[in-house]
Amino acid sequence: MKKVYALILAFVVILVALSVGYADQNPEPGSQQDPLVSKSYVDSQYNQVKAYVDDKLKEVKTEASYEVIELNSGEVLTMEGGTQAIVRIANSAVIVTKTDGVADLTAGTNLKNNDIIPANHLLLFPRSDGRGIKATKHTYIVVMGKYTKN
Repeated sequence: MKKVYALILAFVVILVALSVGYADQNPEPGSQQDPLVSKSYVDSQYNQVKAYVDDKLKEVKTEASYEVIELNSGEVLTMEGGTQAIVRIANSAVIVTKTDGVADLTAGTNLKNNDIIPANHLLLFPRSDGRGIKATKHTYIVVMGKYTKN
């Protein structure tokens, strides 16, 4: 029976020693290891982060804007990779190089070379390899991204 009491006493002593050691590792609030900060410091840091985020948002908004392009018969828009386009009138054909095609995101299909683009369908040009849109008649195209007009 004395061994059981001795074992329990040893366990309690170890537990107390560990608790005291753990308490020493948590610094006192306001000490050198855990300093308090003033409201003015927090406000200045908040304003710096807010200004940084606002600047980044302005950059994103200016880069991701739509532009309406007018094409006459025979004119071509060559798209860069990642460019999106919406043909407003269904009288334009897609130009595809020796690749898979142009993604028609509205219909969920791939348009092949010289396919007529349906009106108001969103197209995605995945690479800068010469893919584009050729107007068969006068048309308007809404473009977001980089392109060249020939």
